[in-house]
Amino acid sequence: MGTSPRTHRGFDHFALRAADFDATVRFYEQALGFHVVYEWNSPGVVGRCAFLDAGNGVYLELFDAPTAVPGGPAAPDPEAPRSSDEERAAHSALLHICLRTDDVDAAYDHALENGARPMQAPAHLPQKGLHGHVDGKIRLAFVYGLDGEVIEFIQRPDFESEEGK
Repeated sequence: MGTSPRTHRGFDHFALRAADFDATVRFYEQALGFHVVYEWNSPGVVGRCAFLDAGNGVYLELFDAPTAVPGGPAAPDPEAPRSSDEERAAHSALLHICLRTDDVDAAYDHALENGARPMQAPAHLPQKGLHGHVDGKIRLAFVYGLDGEVIEFIQRPDFESEEGK
């Protein structure tokens, strides 16, 4: 099977709806080291919006809870009971957000100290190279963020790609 030409330059951002905008901004800044680079209000968007720099040219776009975002689901009913972390994770199209780190254990502990909830403690996962041989270890951990989003921390060597050869 052939590959298609790349029609993009890579990930730009992912978007998250925050039940408590200020608390979510604090969590991403204090627990994960992101920082706000741009905040705005827009016609048709209820509440606040912001871009938080995640590093490497990738951003988190954050929307206040009552927002019905373009191309996204309608605003949630504020009177409806909030589903559990596990229910949201089981039914979301987005499985998780992954942040690369040099120390999974420290990132996991720091996230928990700043309000994240544990999902999977740090552990090793064998890495299989392009030709099926195990050539290193991947260390990873998962937490639930303040809005039920699943956040993975990963520590791994760079992958070889066919394109890079």
